[in-house]
Amino acid sequence: MRGITLAFAVFAGSLLFGLPAAGACGDKVLRVGRGVRFQHSTHPASILIYVPPGAAADVAPRLQAFLKKAGHKPRVVQGADGLGEALGSGQYDLVLTPLAEAAGLQNQIEASPSKPLIVPVAAKATRAEVAAAKRLYGWLVRNPDDGDEYLEAIEVAMRSRARTPQG
Repeated sequence: MRGITLAFAVFAGSLLFGLPAAGACGDKVLRVGRGVRFQHSTHPASILIYVPPGAAADVAPRLQAFLKKAGHKPRVVQGADGLGEALGSGQYDLVLTPLAEAAGLQNQIEASPSKPLIVPVAAKATRAEVAAAKRLYGWLVRNPDDGDEYLEAIEVAMRSRARTPQG
């Protein structure tokens, strides 16, 4: 009985105070709720990841692999020509693009046959820019280093796309 009480106390302490919940045989300490959350998307999407000319494209392959693991079908394109070619030849649900590029690409993206939604990525945006982007697009990725933000923005956009009849 004492062992059960002690185990409950450790578990409750971990929930309330962030104390270590488990650690054995040299394993790293685990905290309840601090593990990596990873699940497949409930709305798998075909996604274009737009990389502007001259931008560092080193993040795109990691993001592409991350989105594949979540059940999406990502494709990286660089420059407006690459974007136009991809939009003309495929069916895409979403286009991930830097917030600074989103407005300039909006007409090209909306004119494509599949009419994908824009998901802007706001790396270093001000509060005013973030608020304006949320009003205009309805979603955005505010912290591009946080995979959960990508998944959340994609889910919100895909739910919106599912509710909107495509014409």
